[in-house]
Amino acid sequence: MLARLKEFIVVCVHGGQPMVEADLAAIRERIVASKPDYWEETEPGIFLAFFLIRRGGRTSSLKLTASVGSLKKPGTAFYNIGIAKSVGELVTERTWYGKIISCPFGDAVNKALKLAREAAQK
Repeated sequence: MLARLKEFIVVCVHGGQPMVEADLAAIRERIVASKPDYWEETEPGIFLAFFLIRRGGRTSSLKLTASVGSLKKPGTAFYNIGIAKSVGELVTERTWYGKIISCPFGDAVNKALKLAREAAQK
């Protein structure tokens, strides 16, 4: 296993309020469909998706934010959802083949979490 510093786009989706499993599944499906290099549900209703910049990450991250943003409609469980992006170098643990093993970490993750939390509280 190798630890490396790579530049990522981090997309954070913050539920803002407790959500039922069916609503969380709808968010998970959109994240998986965007094909991130790695994603994780850090807490119930809080998702992090990581896109390497060199592998078309900008386009994929835009598709994810648009897809999840389309769920945000008045009167639905997704109305208070917060979505935020951040770019920066993160430490990643990878296999010899380049697959990410565990959640990358660094300042960009903290920034995306903070911005998404603030957007969900508005």
